[in-house]
Amino acid sequence: METGLRRLSVIAAAYLAALVAGPASAQQDTTVLDDIVSPGLERREIREADIDSENFEVTAFLGGIMNVEDFGSNAVYGGALAYHISEDFFMEAGYGQTELGESSFERLSGAAPLLTDEERELSYYNLSLAWNLFPGEYFAFDDWALNGGFYLVGGIGNTSFADEDHFTYNIGAGIRVLPTDWLSLRLDVRDHIFEHELFGEAQVTNNLSAQLGLSVYF
Repeated sequence: METGLRRLSVIAAAYLAALVAGPASAQQDTTVLDDIVSPGLERREIREADIDSENFEVTAFLGGIMNVEDFGSNAVYGGALAYHISEDFFMEAGYGQTELGESSFERLSGAAPLLTDEERELSYYNLSLAWNLFPGEYFAFDDWALNGGFYLVGGIGNTSFADEDHFTYNIGAGIRVLPTDWLSLRLDVRDHIFEHELFGEAQVTNNLSAQLGLSVYF
């Protein structure tokens, strides 16, 4: 308390002296005053990676998992090619493939396999529109800021397995961060919705996938 009062007294005395002594002395006393109240903070230098000005982005999904309803969860691989229409929207063509496990019917009944090994190979392709939301910065370390963002995505395509093609809707979301201006890491989660009749009647299935990808802008 006493220290605070002393500092206020010094500041008040400096201003009073400036008013009495005139402009030249006021400038000198103001400099002294700045030395007293200046916090002396050191500004951090932050390196921020911007998205490259090129409009195309190619992505390789390094690994992921896809849960196909009634057939369990298995590894999925694929890639995508995107065109950035603007800062807010981009179009993307994607492809992926996985191998189905045993269906719940096969596991419970102990009957003969429902599908051959070749028919268990599932592949899909889609064309989607994505909307970039909430762009911002992510601090990896004290002096390293990464650009990034969250996006929503949806589109249509086709899913093939068991010698049949199934018209497919896909909806989902993802996040990306940019270590450099031409490279990004992204995590993409989708629901692939299609209808099939493998078990004798038509049923709509929701098939979730989550993939970690590495993208390059060119």
